[in-house]
Amino acid sequence: MRWFRLYDDTINDPKILKLPEATRWHWVAMLCIASKNEGHLPPLDDVAIQLRTSPAKATEIIATLVKAGLLDKTETGFAPHNWNGRQYKSDVSTERVKRFRNGKRNVSSNVSETPPETEAETEAEKKETRDALSSRDFDAFWLAWPNKVGKPAALKAFLSAHKRQPDILVILAGVENYIRAKPPDRPWLNPATFLNQNRWEDRPAAVGATNGKSGEISSACDNLIDRLNEGFGRTAPEEPSGGGTNEIDARLLAYGRG
Repeated sequence: MRWFRLYDDTINDPKILKLPEATRWHWVAMLCIASKNEGHLPPLDDVAIQLRTSPAKATEIIATLVKAGLLDKTETGFAPHNWNGRQYKSDVSTERVKRFRNGKRNVSSNVSETPPETEAETEAEKKETRDALSSRDFDAFWLAWPNKVGKPAALKAFLSAHKRQPDILVILAGVENYIRAKPPDRPWLNPATFLNQNRWEDRPAAVGATNGKSGEISSACDNLIDRLNEGFGRTAPEEPSGGGTNEIDARLLAYGRG
């Protein structure tokens, strides 16, 4: 059984007090889930199962907590705000905890908290994390790509392209721009060619009416989500009120951003 810290002043935290009553419980549940996953939320389907709700409802809850500043967007998904600063490794490894487990409750009053300990990832761990993220991102790329030929070559090209452009949203937006702009009489590019030539950077005239890069990516992502919904056989989750990039991020968690 794992333990995590929940500070007693949480009851007075304005961020918590502004939440609907049910959402406060959802936030506590997110802390429990993160504690079981090294401080990060697992993929959306796993979160939904542990919340005993649907993926669409879980997406809405995540978006609400992100907007409230209680969940943070990370490189691999989402995590409770300031998790590493509040949770001490010493809480599960010090002698006083061992004495407690052995039924010796005579904890010395002069034992003080040790400061948060940071664990530097080894190069192997970093590579494993990068590879896992790249693999999930490739699945999203492959699902969005219309001309599914040469998958091994496409994967190799994607891993190389992902180092040059680690933001999968930019690549997927480029895919949508290419799909919209391709003339009907032109053959589809091979996916490896698209990636090797950095074609996601193309700005076809057909999307020239978009309002700058952010508007272009947002529009392309909306189109992509519709395509992904078809591929996964899901109904797109209803966006929470208030609009914003955080809601888009939470929706994308459903498609492999961890």
